[in-house]
Amino acid sequence: MMSRRGNRHFKKQLNNQGFSLLELLVVIAIIAVVSLLVTVGLTVLNKGNAKKANKNLYSSLSELKTSTMAKNGNWYMEIGKDGDSYVFTTYKDTGSPLETYKCSASRISIVYEAGTSSYNVDDYTIMVKFSKADGSCDSVTATKSGMDPIELKNTATSGTFKVTSSGVDYQSKLWYKTGKVTTSN
Repeated sequence: MMSRRGNRHFKKQLNNQGFSLLELLVVIAIIAVVSLLVTVGLTVLNKGNAKKANKNLYSSLSELKTSTMAKNGNWYMEIGKDGDSYVFTTYKDTGSPLETYKCSASRISIVYEAGTSSYNVDDYTIMVKFSKADGSCDSVTATKSGMDPIELKNTATSGTFKVTSSGVDYQSKLWYKTGKVTTSN
């Protein structure tokens, strides 16, 4: 028969065996599931941000066309990057911003494609102007710091803003002759 002291010593040894293989596998499985959920959640969130940015870009361009045709003054819009945000800003005559929409540039990119050329908004500022007379696209220019503006309207019949995140493209197409803006989500 074991003494009380020996029995306590024996219990301590049983409790000091560490983790079993089954316990380790359960913990690894839980970590894998949580990691997968976080990854999927971030992907969905980034796609949602890109989709929202594209819808706001589409709305801003459509509103710019309407303002140009209906209101006095010269209206234009700039699409550019400011720090870690993409910025869509509408101006009238004086150059002071009337309306600005900002979206996080984290994990999304915006590229303007005209003909065979593409202009990443990380590097270029895209300026869009519509004609007051008929709403057609008057000009689309890409400007890079320290360079002269590049006229993009002459290279094709339309241009496309592509907002991309996690391999998914959301597009807003600008038809130069009519000034119509279409989007595909």
